[in-house]
Amino acid sequence: GLVQCGQCSRSFSALSFLFDEWPSGEAHRPASGPDATLPILNSAVNNDTDKDDISSESGKPDSSPVNPRQLAWVLATGLLALLTLAHIAWTFRQPLLENPRVSSWIKQGDSVEAEQQGLLKDPQKIQLVSRDMHTHPTRSGILVLSLTFVSLAQRTQEFPDLEVTLMDAANQPVAQRRLQPVDYLRPGADVETGLAADVYLPVLLELGDPGDQAVGFEIRFL
Repeated sequence: GLVQCGQCSRSFSALSFLFDEWPSGEAHRPASGPDATLPILNSAVNNDTDKDDISSESGKPDSSPVNPRQLAWVLATGLLALLTLAHIAWTFRQPLLENPRVSSWIKQGDSVEAEQQGLLKDPQKIQLVSRDMHTHPTRSGILVLSLTFVSLAQRTQEFPDLEVTLMDAANQPVAQRRLQPVDYLRPGADVETGLAADVYLPVLLELGDPGDQAVGFEIRFL
């Protein structure tokens, strides 16, 4: 007569609950003993309650769903805080950059990044700011080329090679020369340091004049 419930796995004696007519009072009291436990009546109705009790007794946390509205408020608050910090940093960027401690941190971070990643090589990130070519005021047969360029890369990159091409009236090349960094930087400059970001570099060159055919010029960074 010992049976086990298929839902709660509790065991009880089914013989203790058999009767021909509806009992009255204590006529059919369940038998006593370790195996005589009360069955769960209306298990289909109390199934959810039993599961909650078992979950609570086992110490498992309640996995109730998160309120989407609360989650949206949390995300919006975090985003607003980040935007506020970014706005404050941008507004007071000049005093921060002038602070010696902040400036030393930035320089140290740039040096560490350069050591870890090496110098960048991206001529597409170099922008020509100004350029001018004219004849030398005191020396004949000499052209003076002055230009300024800046690196728009996120970190320090190698000094580029300059390709100067003199063009005729038909926009055809008359003369061309490729200059390495040692050719256009000042004497004694350290080429290995690289070109830092957002630094405007002026260059002044003297070139041989190919004659009256050269009426224009083109500059490329390689």
